[in-house]
Amino acid sequence: MKKLVNLSGIIALVAIIGFLLVGCDFLTGGDDSGNDGGGTGGGSGTTPSITIRNNTGYYIHSWYIKPSNSTDWGSEIWVWQSDGDSKTHSFSQSLSSNNVYDIRLAQNQFGGGHNFRKYGVTISNGMTINFTSSDLNDGNNLPSITIQNRSGVSFNSFKIKPSSSSDWGTSFGSISNNDDRTVTIPIPPSSYTVFDLQMGSSNPTNTYTRTNVAITNGMNFIFTSADKDNPTIEMPVIVIQNNTGYYIHSWYIKPSNSTDWGSEIWVWQSDGTLKTHTLSQSLSTNNVYDIRLAQNQFGGGYNFIKNNVMISEGMILTFTTTDLK
Repeated sequence: MKKLVNLSGIIALVAIIGFLLVGCDFLTGGDDSGNDGGGTGGGSGTTPSITIRNNTGYYIHSWYIKPSNSTDWGSEIWVWQSDGDSKTHSFSQSLSSNNVYDIRLAQNQFGGGHNFRKYGVTISNGMTINFTSSDLNDGNNLPSITIQNRSGVSFNSFKIKPSSSSDWGTSFGSISNNDDRTVTIPIPPSSYTVFDLQMGSSNPTNTYTRTNVAITNGMNFIFTSADKDNPTIEMPVIVIQNNTGYYIHSWYIKPSNSTDWGSEIWVWQSDGTLKTHTLSQSLSTNNVYDIRLAQNQFGGGYNFIKNNVMISEGMILTFTTTDLK
């Protein structure tokens, strides 16, 4: 009798433990796959992933994946992927945050060799994306633009984004005053119609922004001090463009009410180029100037002169053969 009682007790205890274990599993929503119960589709509960199949005919060293509205390809993803292989990538954000991406497969390290690209891919969790030789793209369809810094200060940052995006992304680098910088925007113009451009300076701190610009390949953008987003107190800056057909050695600039041309300003300015000059007094003190461009040192050779020029901040003054005196 005692053995039967003990056995009944053990059976009851096992039943209670089993019920508790089942209840715990129900409450936590766990499963054998190791998922956290968030389901598919890239919701807040899961990290979405995709599979990329390499059918390009080439060995692939690395991938680059970015949101389609970003100009930053981000870090290289090393995959060492043979032709015919499939590999999986997990995203760092849910698809509710973003689900349209650009994907680039690079044959060699650091994006070298052949590149295979897909733009504007709408991602869903678990999807397989097949790359073939038809995706070979060397980037010739991407626009290159040139920024000419004629602001009188150095730009320590240079950013571009689609106007519909709020994320400026990372900087393309810096541009010294009187320097030019050409960059390729890694977004096809067909994907977005207009872009915003923003230059940033740290001495003084300011930004120079252009919005809703329709980008085309080969465009030039001249940024002057007149493009400041916030007014600051410095001496005014003007830009002189040499279209005289001659190499210019030096400038002379004086208030129109003065007879003294002052000191020679050495510029060594080739034909077709633009350079800046910071005036020595504010425009509230004087804004009418005479300007002389000299072909040779000490005012020698041909001289090109503009008299009684009404100066405004950031203005571009173009000298041509008609200014020959």
